[in-house]
Amino acid sequence: MDHISTIKKLKQTPDKSKYLHSENHLLADELSKRLADQSHFAFYLKMATLYPHDWLRKLAMEILENKNAKTPGKLFAFLIKKHNAEQKISK
Repeated sequence: MDHISTIKKLKQTPDKSKYLHSENHLLADELSKRLADQSHFAFYLKMATLYPHDWLRKLAMEILENKNAKTPGKLFAFLIKKHNAEQKISK
């Protein structure tokens, strides 16, 4: 039989940041780090509240795969703005 202290250690989960307390915060942190634009965390948090998370991740991956993107964060914002304009036209 295992010692109680050994069992407690196995069941502990790694500490999460106290600032990342929701799925939106986690996604915003992920996007800001991947796109090397951590100074605009609030922008990514707002996008995480407005758009589906899968779509935002897909958009970020497409940008990161593009070798010509010098500023991925700006391109991300531009593509969202373009998406919004296209949605207005189709309505």
